Amino acid sequence: MKLVQNTLSRFVAEGQIAGCAVRIMKDDEVRFEGCFGYAEIEKKKRISDDTIFPIASMSKVITVAGIMQLYEQGLFKLWDPVSEFLPGFRSPKIAVEKADGEVELVPAKGEVTMRQLFTMTSGVPYPGNDTAAARIAAKKIEEYRKAYHTIPQTVEYCDLVGQLPLAFEPGDRWMYGFSIDVLGAVIEVLSGQTLGEYLSEHIFDPLGMKDTAFCVPAKEQERIATLYHIHDGMKPDERSYPDRKPVFESGGGGLFSTVHDYSRFAQMLLHGGTLDGVRILGRKTIDLISTDHLTPQQQVTHNWDTQRGYGYGLGVRVMNHPEAADINGSVGEWGWDGAFGNWFCVDPKENLTCVYLTTNLPGDHYRFIPKLMASMYASL
Repeated sequence: MKLVQNTLSRFVAEGQIAGCAVRIMKDDEVRFEGCFGYAEIEKKKRISDDTIFPIASMSKVITVAGIMQLYEQGLFKLWDPVSEFLPGFRSPKIAVEKADGEVELVPAKGEVTMRQLFTMTSGVPYPGNDTAAARIAAKKIEEYRKAYHTIPQTVEYCDLVGQLPLAFEPGDRWMYGFSIDVLGAVIEVLSGQTLGEYLSEHIFDPLGMKDTAFCVPAKEQERIATLYHIHDGMKPDERSYPDRKPVFESGGGGLFSTVHDYSRFAQMLLHGGTLDGVRILGRKTIDLISTDHLTPQQQVTHNWDTQRGYGYGLGVRVMNHPEAADINGSVGEWGWDGAFGNWFCVDPKENLTCVYLTTNLPGDHYRFIPKLMASMYASL
């Protein structure tokens, strides 16, 4: 795949990104594997195949796989109200911003369902969203931090979020938010394990994903790739990472992984939930995850540049119209990405997976991913 090699080399050579690691598999063979650029520019430390990346929202698909195992066990239905598992979600209210800037809390017509969490139609915001509900959430969480000098544990945190107002009536529209983190808390309620324990036992260990977790041991921290502010002269980000179990295990964005580990996960999805004789999910469950679940009304607000041509399934984008996305790919390709520029896809039609891990702040996916996809698909 010379085209892919050239495209990724150019990203680094032109100073657009610090570096990346990529693995493309087709027909169960590695068709392309490459590491480009630097994990730490200042020390000239190159990215390698064992570089650990904070994968941000690519964590979501792993959390979805975990909770769908519990769905297969008959422990919940998609239309169940979330309040069956997290009482804080009972009797929700909606934050309505009025013309004079005041915010009115109005009782919602219905409760948030599990399905609405999966499809990002719940109205549960991220604190950083530009909505009245998000601003209230940010304020309440900061108040908790100041009062207790910490953040709540996973179930307590998500139950607290359930008591905060929603951005809109559940089911009315699509809005990227805290929903999958709430599903992570439901995993804890249903399984009796912490989210990290559950994912390790039921996904990471069976698939041999030895470097995927919510923390990176102190002796392995030097393997973590530095994040770079790509619009600010490649200024390195100063954040630190947990070397032991964090108080809040973010199923929506807290995992670390490597290109090899995540490729194993993607291959399992491609093969209907099974890899190397190990079953993680059933084939029909994978079909349900990767089917577009949005109504025409919800699709109107599913309008990011990176989502052109895509619908949305259970925590994943689903390609419906490649021509609308200006992508030479396949109908039915699906996957997700992460805030730091990471991205992966599963293409059943081509029997292909691609995992692309990088270190961008901001992610700027629409600058890079269509070019990677164009080169990848042109090479088939």
